[in-house]
Amino acid sequence: MSDKGVDKIISHIRTNADREVSGVLQKARAEAESIKKAAEQKARAEAQKILSQGEMSAALEGQRIIAEEKLKVRRRKMDAQEEAIGASFEEATKLLGELAEKGEKDGLAYKDVLFGLVSSACEIVTGGEVELALNKRDGGRLDGKMMEELNDFVKKRTGRNISLSLASTAIPCLGGVIVRDIEKRVEVNNTLEAKLDRLRESIRVDAAKLLFGDEL
Repeated sequence: MSDKGVDKIISHIRTNADREVSGVLQKARAEAESIKKAAEQKARAEAQKILSQGEMSAALEGQRIIAEEKLKVRRRKMDAQEEAIGASFEEATKLLGELAEKGEKDGLAYKDVLFGLVSSACEIVTGGEVELALNKRDGGRLDGKMMEELNDFVKKRTGRNISLSLASTAIPCLGGVIVRDIEKRVEVNNTLEAKLDRLRESIRVDAAKLLFGDEL
């Protein structure tokens, strides 16, 4: 079950990715059309030059030239795709960093996001005692009162009485949490970086469909 706050972030990332990809797609299509015309002209010229060698040889050479140019266009599209995805994730990382650091951004509270990440992980991690590993900043924010709030929130979301405790060692991350049972047999990485990494591949597939369509 995903948290509404996380869904909002993911929606923002997808919107940015779609915007970036649409821009490079328009540019790539124009470039592809230009390259295609140039390739066809080049193929015709080459075909004319070697026409004396026979029509079949000329046709094959023309097809080879066009195929090479199509491959170049596809590679450029792939480069554009990675550039667009990279730009959108840089923006997403910046947004999440600001949210985690300031505690609130664009009407979204980091506390709600963090609670959602903890509770969704607790739906996977079984057992009555669960350990939370956070970065130093977030570990300092989770005082006794907030831990009580978090316990109540997790109980309502999971329907289980779970005892939450903070890990003794802070983890290096932008934000979010790693949740594991007390015996450390099951662990769920819900750090912001891990959430972005899991999202990256699905966005890459969406971007590829936009850029290549039926060519996939």
